[in-house]
Amino acid sequence: MSNTFGGINLRNFYLEVNLDNINYNINKIKEKTSKKIMAVVKADAYGLGIEKVTEFLSDKVDAFAVINMEEALKVKSEKDVLILTPELSREDIELIKDNFIITIDNEELLKKITSIIPEKEVRAHIYVDTGMNRFGVKPVDFYSFLQTVENYKNIKVEGVYTHLNNTGDKDYTQKQISKFKNLILPYREKFKEIHILNSSGFLKYNDEVDFDTMVRCGNIIYGYDAQPFGYKKAYQYKARPIRVYEVEKGEFIGYGNIYKAKRKVRVGILDVGLIDSFDCTKNVRHNVFYDIAKVIYHHIKYYSGIFYNGRVIKMVGKPNMNFTIVEMDDIPEDAEFNIDLSPIYADSSIPKKYRKEDLNV
Repeated sequence: MSNTFGGINLRNFYLEVNLDNINYNINKIKEKTSKKIMAVVKADAYGLGIEKVTEFLSDKVDAFAVINMEEALKVKSEKDVLILTPELSREDIELIKDNFIITIDNEELLKKITSIIPEKEVRAHIYVDTGMNRFGVKPVDFYSFLQTVENYKNIKVEGVYTHLNNTGDKDYTQKQISKFKNLILPYREKFKEIHILNSSGFLKYNDEVDFDTMVRCGNIIYGYDAQPFGYKKAYQYKARPIRVYEVEKGEFIGYGNIYKAKRKVRVGILDVGLIDSFDCTKNVRHNVFYDIAKVIYHHIKYYSGIFYNGRVIKMVGKPNMNFTIVEMDDIPEDAEFNIDLSPIYADSSIPKKYRKEDLNV
């Protein structure tokens, strides 16, 4: 089997996206449910690249979900695309395609759509607010809103959904589920699709929800926070040194003379820095590499967020705007380091490489 990579890398620092692992995670979801899968690809597919990810997932999922029209237009698939935000500008409305589904929760949006594209049938899902208090129709207004929508003949309501905003609280979440179920079941025949379970909801409550038709998953498709449940991480930042050199004992390295060499030391410059949202001195989120290193070393006094062969690498001084310096005494000059950085927070312009073994897809 061979590895194939896509994308152009103009830096020695890039994000590797493992499409095999995304495929594995989708199949794992399918093992757990026969419901349809709506892949959430908001925020540039959680930083992994919406165009490539949707193109890859197009024949593996039933629909996609995005935040706004800008993202919807980037989806490389003819599958349905749900726009989650129930606010659309005139320009957005004029760009609605046949496979786009809008979210509705207020009559002002219905009026705007009807005035701008009165002859076009617009598909919609109603969003019900069961506790998050951000968007959504309040449960007490749900029935009257259904009646209101019926007055707008070009709005075709196909689905209804809500969002579980605190799945760590079992009692609270079960009340949300019950509230939503009791609200919509009397009108079940009106909705082709019903969805309530996001990634964390799917992991914890899928067996308790028997009235929905679709799961709305994002995090677990990409392996965020789901490895304890058997899902695979689908991303890894990697960097190779752009220069390796030696510094004599007693010399300083980096800004502020924070680091003074206590011996002759071999160091390397990595092409990653603050501009990439990499700052090892502030609240670095521990991941699986940290856990492995912790087991090996039992107690780590220095955590850099930079790893080589599972071992924590010492950073020299602090990250610069564009570069970070590391100790490389016993590390090959062409070594490839793993960098602990979340694609959600990192600069989206960082080059991406898409890795895929030969798949029959």
